[in-house]
Amino acid sequence: DLAALPPAARSTEERRLTRAAARLPFDLARGPLFRALLLRLEPEEHVLLVAMHHIVSDGWSIGVLVRELGELYAAGRAGRPATLPPLPVQYADYAAWQKSWLHGETLDALLAWWREELADAPQTLDLPIDRPRPAVSVTPGAEKPFAVPAALAGALADLGRREGVTPFMTLLAGLHVLLGRHAGRRDLLIGAPVAHRTRAEIEPLIGFFINTLVHRGRLGGAPSFRTLLGRVRTSALGAFAHQDLPFERLVEELAAERSRHRTPLYQVLFVLQNAPGGPLQLPGLTLQELPLTAETAKTDLLLSLAADAETGGWRGLWEYSAALFDAATVERLGRSLNLLLTAAAADPDAPIAALPLMSAQERCQVLEAPNRTAVAYPRELSLGALFLKEAHRAPDAVALSTAEGEVSRAELAERSGRIARFLVARGVAPEERIGLVAGRSPDLIAAVLGILRAGATWLPLDPSYPPQRLAWMLADAGARLLLAERQLVSSLPAEALPAGLAVCHLDEIGDREAPLPAVPAEALAYVMYTSGSTGTPKGVAVTHRNVIRLVRGSSFAAMDPGQVWLLAAPVSFDASTLEIWAPLLNGGRLALLPGGLASLDELARCISRFGLTSLWLTAGLFHQMVEERLEALRPLQQLLAGGDVLDPAAIRRVTSALPGLTVVNGYGPTEGTTFTTCHRMSGVNGGEPAGVPVPIGRPIANARVYLADPVEAELVPVPPGAVGELYAGGDGLARGYLGRPDRTAERFVPDPFSGLPGERLYRTGDRARLLRGGSLEFLGRLDGQVKIRGFRVEVGEVEAVLAGHPAVRQAVVEARDGVGGKLLAAWVTLHEPCDPAALQRYLRGRLPEPLVPTAWTVLEALPLTPNGKLDRRALPDPFTAPPESPPRELPRNALEELIDSLWREALGPAATGTYGIHDDFFALGG
Repeated sequence: DLAALPPAARSTEERRLTRAAARLPFDLARGPLFRALLLRLEPEEHVLLVAMHHIVSDGWSIGVLVRELGELYAAGRAGRPATLPPLPVQYADYAAWQKSWLHGETLDALLAWWREELADAPQTLDLPIDRPRPAVSVTPGAEKPFAVPAALAGALADLGRREGVTPFMTLLAGLHVLLGRHAGRRDLLIGAPVAHRTRAEIEPLIGFFINTLVHRGRLGGAPSFRTLLGRVRTSALGAFAHQDLPFERLVEELAAERSRHRTPLYQVLFVLQNAPGGPLQLPGLTLQELPLTAETAKTDLLLSLAADAETGGWRGLWEYSAALFDAATVERLGRSLNLLLTAAAADPDAPIAALPLMSAQERCQVLEAPNRTAVAYPRELSLGALFLKEAHRAPDAVALSTAEGEVSRAELAERSGRIARFLVARGVAPEERIGLVAGRSPDLIAAVLGILRAGATWLPLDPSYPPQRLAWMLADAGARLLLAERQLVSSLPAEALPAGLAVCHLDEIGDREAPLPAVPAEALAYVMYTSGSTGTPKGVAVTHRNVIRLVRGSSFAAMDPGQVWLLAAPVSFDASTLEIWAPLLNGGRLALLPGGLASLDELARCISRFGLTSLWLTAGLFHQMVEERLEALRPLQQLLAGGDVLDPAAIRRVTSALPGLTVVNGYGPTEGTTFTTCHRMSGVNGGEPAGVPVPIGRPIANARVYLADPVEAELVPVPPGAVGELYAGGDGLARGYLGRPDRTAERFVPDPFSGLPGERLYRTGDRARLLRGGSLEFLGRLDGQVKIRGFRVEVGEVEAVLAGHPAVRQAVVEARDGVGGKLLAAWVTLHEPCDPAALQRYLRGRLPEPLVPTAWTVLEALPLTPNGKLDRRALPDPFTAPPESPPRELPRNALEELIDSLWREALGPAATGTYGIHDDFFALGG
């Protein structure tokens, strides 16, 4: 009785008691499982709270309870007996009937249909979330009202009648499109409860009859909304016809992945309320339903709708995990759902990928706002011309530093001019590809500059590559001349070199008299080969302007004359573009790391010896340096890293320990000339939040990025937060693939967004999403491309070359997390016995080292799914042998003994003795 309290205190106490009553757990062993609490606020004002455990009730039961409570109250008030009809059966009768019926051929038929329906279906739907997923199953819940307006509801009803589908099917189809496009998925599962009161006798019962059906959304093949409705109808009718299989049995049968923080099979629920009933009506009382906000989330996302008798539309709630989503994200999902449903009702033959998900304001937010990047820079000059300007400005300034000494800008200009005049005198044509094999030395830099000043195109050749690979690159590029250091070219067998190739040793080049051409900014600067999915590498043709926009006018890193950079990357890796030209075109100094791949100790010595201020590292090297040589990074002003995903913990560690150091996460394909986007971090701005993936940032100067889905011949931008393929454009975009117009046309497509005539975009094949702050988050690849030690690797190329070995019948190659980062692993089946070491040697003779798998597994046969496809999840772990079973620690007290008994019951007698108190229930198959 709260009537004696002051109004404010009464209201506070009412909320407290209501919340406490709702939170109070049920004791399933002793009960009660039905509770009622009556709060007296005033003599004629009360609050009634009724709580029932789900094990004894469901949504339909609430309608039964309301009707019976109204009749009982009316009868009691009138002083007459209640007229409740007798129940034909009790819940125990239903349970016994179900147990006796659900076995044998009936059960087998149900299981067979569900196995086929969900074969190869993805068991998780990774919607873009606002915060890292916690490692617990119970998370705070929140709600957001949602309504489908009457006009839209009427249009959808008309569409449903024409297509022979129910409102549930129409709304489910729209939800499939919404979630599939936001998650970047073409196949997804959504859960939906059904009343499962398939017999008239059980309709008046209060009890738990509900079952959850899993509805599969097949969005592949670019269907129209009309086509999708047909698919959803077929799938839903089949699910309804086979609803007698309990969801728990389905999970068990499919061996669905168990997790502490996900619902098995589905993470999104859709509820369309159609249970009979209405508001509670009690004679002589005025009643108002008081909503209770869900304090815990049932699953990641739940959309509950019911017909709104007042408006003629649909009204309901989004219930969501507040640990995963912001309210603004859920609200945007609701707007997007209504937008796409409106468009679908108006034009059901439109492709589902073309249905709008954004308002005009949101479209501007994703297309225009991030791409206001135009900055003035010397876009009409060539690399050679810009370097000469720096050399003339300060001829005695140091351009190159090595362990043996230093080279001034004037000296580098003279040495490169000599090589350029030599090439012109030989009759080298504009953009003629000139191969260059040299170690990290002043000769390398002078030769690169000489090739470019002569108007030719540099073909970087890594001395560590197999001779067969180098010969192929020379032939594919159409090179007729190879410049080389004498000791390196001697390792190339003459028979491996293309016919007609002239070889010139760098130490033999003498000065010639020849006027040097004026090289336009549009001329090709270099051709850099990347891994190819078909087994054939592709030569990316990069112009002078592409390179200059990277290092002039950009603000992602300091590029002033005081910066000292290190050339540590192989010249065949496009990070060397930044390392070479950032200092040479900005008056800085370039230090040359001799030898092959740098060790951590050698990098630390270089930082100290050369006084480095700027350093670029692959993600793998970055993580190792932070872990093992953190103090060696202290002299640096800026540390750039990329080529793969950076660990947020490593970022926090370095920015915390070295607050004066700026760390830059750089992203970009070779086709976009090293960097397209960058994200700057330092201890000054607080580094990165714990557990949050490190963003790849925003477009750098004179670059553009878009997230879109290809729909037939068009690109459809995705809304903020949704997953899309990243398209890169701007002045860094390469000319294309050398000699491969078909591949160029496939990957370099017209730009429909910028409004600039003739502009193109590069399809990166990377998945990303736009974060609320305007940065981009990288989400992985659409294909089989991976990054190994920063090098781009198409696993299809490795598989194609490996399949060429006479002993190999089938080959699968994947990148897996190993010691020190991602490593390539290979699984093979063989025609005849063959040692994996021999296969490794075979690949080393044909592929660069990063493309050679580290781990090998020989199988009798590759694992297949029931549909005959490769089951990648069933491939054995290539890096670790099965561990020996540790001693099992037995229960130590009554609580652990109770848990042990429950586990034995759930896991079956075969599990007895196979686990201890520290084991994971789900890892054991629970």
